[in-house]
Amino acid sequence: MSLTAYSTPTHALTLPSQENLETLAGAWLASYASPRTRETYRANLHSFMAFLEDNKAGNLSEATRVHVDLYARHLESLEYSPNTRAQRLAAVSSFYEYSCLLGAMSSNPAAKVRRPKLSKYSPRLGLNLDTAPPVIEAAEKLGETHAGIVALCLFAGLRISEALSICRANTLRVESGVRLVEFTGKGGEVQRVPLSPTALRLLAPLLEKYPIGSLLRDSKGKPLDRYQARRMVAAIGETAGVENLTPHSLRHGCATCALEAGEPIHRVQQLLRHASPVTTQRYDHSRDYLEKSAVWALDNALKGGNA
Repeated sequence: MSLTAYSTPTHALTLPSQENLETLAGAWLASYASPRTRETYRANLHSFMAFLEDNKAGNLSEATRVHVDLYARHLESLEYSPNTRAQRLAAVSSFYEYSCLLGAMSSNPAAKVRRPKLSKYSPRLGLNLDTAPPVIEAAEKLGETHAGIVALCLFAGLRISEALSICRANTLRVESGVRLVEFTGKGGEVQRVPLSPTALRLLAPLLEKYPIGSLLRDSKGKPLDRYQARRMVAAIGETAGVENLTPHSLRHGCATCALEAGEPIHRVQQLLRHASPVTTQRYDHSRDYLEKSAVWALDNALKGGNA
């Protein structure tokens, strides 16, 4: 089943035939404003469909709670992380919930399927005030586009999809003497983030070179895609001696470095545009959960008592 079409059904799909399922899936994907979300959810739904096909369980309209439970166990057997499993089950449930809202299906078989419990802490320690400076230095050595990615993702906390959309026109707004970068963020909302002096310095060559169109471009002057950006960030990491550096590592580093520098969580939450402080709290784990754990004071106290 192809999910490439985003056409919206003009009537309730009361009989979910194969053709109607394709239309329904396209409409469901189109309900998400973010291209990244659409791409991810399309792949997640394809994964569930492949599972149904491999197990001769019919199509999406024939799946039951049992099928979704078995799919959850299947994901466990493949040793996917809890985050990945939760995301895939969330996508399946979202599709069925949308189908029910349109009257195309009578129930959501994934509604009450148990999803993995996720830690309130991020398992990745990310960049800190010691490891971030070599990353910045490496980006500047590798070129203006590498430096631009760091400016937007590490210093301004943008997601890579947001950074790739930035043109010079997005950086011209000034409020209270502060230059801002303006963009459409997650959920389709217009967001504004201040550009620090270092961020502006890193962006300066691109702002001068590309007065119109995307700032982040490849060696041929064409706008970067996410895969090119990921490879460029990986190259920054290799040059800086930081393993497995990704665009999200830079955004993560924006949070962990700000927290390590003493910024309160509510301000970091505002910078990263998290809907809940709980999300930002997961990044605080990288700052002091290990190094400032009470186990060290306890150890010193007990050793002192035995001296």
